[in-house]
Amino acid sequence: MPEAPAASPGTLAALRNIWTDTPHPNPLVDQTLARTYVLDTRDTPFTAAFTAAIFWITFLVLTGDKGALVWAVLVHAMQVHMYFHLHGEQPQNYGVDQAFAIRRRLETRMLFPGVVWALAPWLFFPSGSLPLILLMYFFVSTMTSASAAALAQWWRSAVLFAVPGYLSLSGRLLLEGGTLPTLMGVLALWQLVATLHHTRKQNRLLVRSIESGFENARLADALSRQLDHVAQLAAQRARIFAAANHDLRQPMHALSMFVASLSPQQPPQAQTLQFMQASVDALRTSVDALLDIAQADGEGTQVQLRAVPLAPLLQALHRRFAADAAAKGLRLRFRPTDAVLHADARVLSRLLANLVDNAIKYTARGTVLVAARRARIEGREGWRIEVRDSGIGIAETLRDQVFEPFFQADNPGRDRRRGLGLGLSLVASMARMLHSHIEMRSAPGRGSTFGLVLPAARPSRVTDVAAVRAGAVADSVPRRVLVLDDEEPVRQAMHALLSGWGHEVKLAAHPHEAWQLPGEFDLLLGDLRLSGGLSGLAAAQALHAVGKVRQVIIFTGDTDSANRTEVELAGYPLLYKPADAQVLRTMLDSGAAPAR
Repeated sequence: MPEAPAASPGTLAALRNIWTDTPHPNPLVDQTLARTYVLDTRDTPFTAAFTAAIFWITFLVLTGDKGALVWAVLVHAMQVHMYFHLHGEQPQNYGVDQAFAIRRRLETRMLFPGVVWALAPWLFFPSGSLPLILLMYFFVSTMTSASAAALAQWWRSAVLFAVPGYLSLSGRLLLEGGTLPTLMGVLALWQLVATLHHTRKQNRLLVRSIESGFENARLADALSRQLDHVAQLAAQRARIFAAANHDLRQPMHALSMFVASLSPQQPPQAQTLQFMQASVDALRTSVDALLDIAQADGEGTQVQLRAVPLAPLLQALHRRFAADAAAKGLRLRFRPTDAVLHADARVLSRLLANLVDNAIKYTARGTVLVAARRARIEGREGWRIEVRDSGIGIAETLRDQVFEPFFQADNPGRDRRRGLGLGLSLVASMARMLHSHIEMRSAPGRGSTFGLVLPAARPSRVTDVAAVRAGAVADSVPRRVLVLDDEEPVRQAMHALLSGWGHEVKLAAHPHEAWQLPGEFDLLLGDLRLSGGLSGLAAAQALHAVGKVRQVIIFTGDTDSANRTEVELAGYPLLYKPADAQVLRTMLDSGAAPAR
């Protein structure tokens, strides 16, 4: 004989999904179902006993069958047992880890009342009396379907109560024979299927309402945390604004006073010029720091992760900070290393520079040590870079605040000689750019250790950009420079500065003026945005393409990272306003980076 086709796995899976009960993905749902089962069904033995009493007394009176008394003893004994069992449970002690097992145990016990009600058609069935058979059918089917609906949210209990009752009633009716009892037996089977189908639908709706309750609670909690975070950010922004306002206004005030003191009859003294330069440097430092924060935290900030040898970066840091450490009588040590990291060289160099500068600043005596050792990061080989100092340390209550911009625990008067309080804030932001974070260990009076873990990379031929730039400075050679900027004060200031360095300078406020200037230029210093919505970058590209200018440096006061990306794609160096005159002079003396 040919074998019957087996049901497909998809069909079996669908049936299991419909008729079986499995742990919920959220164990809190199972815990809720277990607890509510006990609390909601504790009083049902009273109503069930009342219904059962009406049932067996009616048939005892109408038929005189002693089987009704036997069934009465069974059903009421079962209800007493259920009552004491449910009141003996302690739902408040149900743990999440055992919630499904407890729920299944509680629901399985509903099989006992289901079996007891299933015995009724066999203990006192009114054989031969069609009206009483109809009455029994009405009692059993109504009680079973109503109980299944009441137990809908506990699917297993509904099934275990409904199936025995309907199957027992159907079997006894079919055994009775006759047209009407047989039809009623078939109807009982169909009613069982319909009851289970609608009970399952109701079960899913009830469970989803519980799920929605937890999801709403989760969203409310997330919203509450988000509001708390926004409040913290608002408070932090207020602190940043207050500190930045002070740090910007102080040098501006000093500079305005110096400018007001100047007159044609009273030329500036050398000391006055020194103070004015110090005020300008202070302003530039504050603006540069704010720009660094904006770039570090910007979503569009691009980092170039590649193999970076750590040793050249540490050597450059030693050259940069050795004099500062020696001036304070500190020992500045960089432990030799062969580490090669997967990082952005520019970002990592700035991060470590901030940590070393911070360590020197807050260490009165002792040692500042920079070292790297092997570590594991998400199962991969990595390196832990640490900057250790023997300085004043950080109190535990301030460890979260030290990474906030402009926070200085020991500088309430905002003494600029002690920095701006931006070092650690920038460090934390740059660590996030490198997909890492800063780890800190500190104790007041015993120093601090700041650590950063980065993945290891295979050694490759990597150029130390900082060393190349440091060694590329040659003797100053006069160059022919074109300044393209729509601001008259900026053009005149650049003319005075560059002419003082011995360069030939021509000025243009508009690209058309630049085109009309005779000859070619060694270098174009152009503003990114010109008046009338013109693009200084597009003008620079056009002038460079036809050979009017050989090299280009772009200036901008816009912090949008998209502008930086656009300039870098064009292959030009980018300087942010206010630019450091010494950096500009170094670029002119060494030759601006050629366009790619």
